[in-house]
Amino acid sequence: MTDTDDIMQAFRRIPIVSDEEAGRRRRELGERDQLQTRRHIAEASRRKWNAPERHVAAHVSFDGPWGQRWNLIRSGLGKGSTWALCGLRGNGKTQLAVQAMIETTDQGRTALYTSAVRFFAEIKATYRRDAKDTELDVVERHRKPGLLVIDEVGKRGESVWEGNLLFELFNNRYADRSDTIVIANLSPQDLAENLGASLTSRLNETGGVIHCDWPGRR
Repeated sequence: MTDTDDIMQAFRRIPIVSDEEAGRRRRELGERDQLQTRRHIAEASRRKWNAPERHVAAHVSFDGPWGQRWNLIRSGLGKGSTWALCGLRGNGKTQLAVQAMIETTDQGRTALYTSAVRFFAEIKATYRRDAKDTELDVVERHRKPGLLVIDEVGKRGESVWEGNLLFELFNNRYADRSDTIVIANLSPQDLAENLGASLTSRLNETGGVIHCDWPGRR
């Protein structure tokens, strides 16, 4: 048997694949690559997102009023939505926000969790003589994520200075069409007073207030 005969026999053993099957395989490989790339982006984002590990690892039941509100928030992700979650402690407000962070990073976008106290502490740290950041640097850092969660917004002071900084951050994210969620252990009325008319207006235009008044989930 010649070398040519060997080569021909080898070719005959190669299965014939239709154009349709070849196309399907290419699509599967493409989807697999996209999924892997998205997974890598999500993992990189989650190394810096500051989300509470207790809520990240929690087993979530997507039922009842909590699940209904989750579907509402989820439908607005990636569209420049702003939501305020308010109500008593223990009914899953932070879990809703963290679930939105998980969903956002699964979609290949970034997310960041902070508290109002921490945000303003970072701002005040820029006043030290040896500070490397400015107020604007801190605001810009919180402006960039695809989703920003600000917890315990009701614990901030109600000074004009804090109000102006918070409005600057919210207004930039509003202009960027980025998603924002704020959380407060307040009634809807008290939250509106705490945020002020300008922020409340932005909130109502792009999302709304979700009063978490269902029974506790802890």
